[in-house]
Amino acid sequence: MIVGIHQPNYLPYLGFFHKMKESDIFIIYDDAQFNKGDFQHRNRIRIHNGQKWLTVPVEKRHSPINRIQVINDTMVKNEKWSQHHLSQIHDNYKNADLFSDYFDDMSSILDEEHELLAVLNMKLIEFLSSSFDIDTKIVYSSDFPSGSTSTQRLIELVSSVNGDTYLSGPAGRNYLDMELFKTNGIDVIFQDFKHPVYEQQYEGFVPNMSAIDALFNGYRFD
Repeated sequence: MIVGIHQPNYLPYLGFFHKMKESDIFIIYDDAQFNKGDFQHRNRIRIHNGQKWLTVPVEKRHSPINRIQVINDTMVKNEKWSQHHLSQIHDNYKNADLFSDYFDDMSSILDEEHELLAVLNMKLIEFLSSSFDIDTKIVYSSDFPSGSTSTQRLIELVSSVNGDTYLSGPAGRNYLDMELFKTNGIDVIFQDFKHPVYEQQYEGFVPNMSAIDALFNGYRFD
């Protein structure tokens, strides 16, 4: 059984959902350490001159992701941050083929105030996975607490759901202890994600946007 593991990012890119689709069980690493420079509270959308970051205002402290709080009263250009995100998404995707099919459901998530970043991110992840017709079972790392870190933590998580194969991102080749996986009887395979090219709303394709870019523009996994 193949197990994928990933932190709960904000409006993740398409490769996140490819990994989920290729997994039999997908573990959300919600008790990993928050990293303010990562995609845990921000992502990018396509705009006329390239790309734009949308960032969730959060308390930037040394804590696991599932304890990070959203600063809901933050204003961006005279709009509440969530309304700013929605207006930017609306303005740049309103003419996309499937925009009207999905925008209202996504809006209802962002319109709601969420105390915790992980809760907000998971509602959006569940919305997107459902929209892409991905039905992989999702579990949470915080349900299997441990003091281990790095490769040992990944091994424990895979074992906790009776997995025998760990699906790693390509960068795992640079830091995973492959011998430790072998010692514990777990195979490791590496994600082979090639970003598809599809028609975006503006000239020139820019990859690695939030998956809403692909969703609104009609992309579907095979």
